[in-house]
Amino acid sequence: MKILSIPFITISICMLITSILLSGTVHALPVDRYWSVLESPQQSTDANGFIGLKFREDFKQMVFNVNVNNIDNITGILLYNFGNSTENRNASMILDLLNESKEVKVKDKFKEASTMLLKKHEIEGTVAVGGVTSDDLQGELTDRSLKSLHKLVQNEDVYVVVATKQFPQGELYGQEFVPIDRFFPDISDFDWDS
Repeated sequence: MKILSIPFITISICMLITSILLSGTVHALPVDRYWSVLESPQQSTDANGFIGLKFREDFKQMVFNVNVNNIDNITGILLYNFGNSTENRNASMILDLLNESKEVKVKDKFKEASTMLLKKHEIEGTVAVGGVTSDDLQGELTDRSLKSLHKLVQNEDVYVVVATKQFPQGELYGQEFVPIDRFFPDISDFDWDS
């Protein structure tokens, strides 16, 4: 078994601590940041990673970041809703994150993600970074707002699939999106006079 990379371990620990801290916290405003660990159900792969989503407070935009380790030949990064068996609905793709990866003002991050996708063997790092609006939503969320997507994420009614040439149905999956209030204290949290 391969040793997980330090950034992946750090993010996983942060997610665990945040989850524990948030379990007893009441939020005045809706949480707008979420993380999910990407794991492989395949016995023959050591692939792993994480995805982060951040919604703007007015739900007009959402940004995302997808990081992976020990994977190659990525063909898709897809966000699905879970079907509803009581209404006889199957799961459907609601967002194509690989298609929505786009150049951002932080040029190095986009260049790094584009370079990673061109590698042929064992990609490690950011493979998709981008932003979406309600116009990018597909499936049952077509013509709906990002607030609808936010509600699905909050209710754990979505999952992400990272598909590869070797595993076209998905080599990595993430379905438990953990709300994250914030990693670091704000400047206003400190008593600067003491």
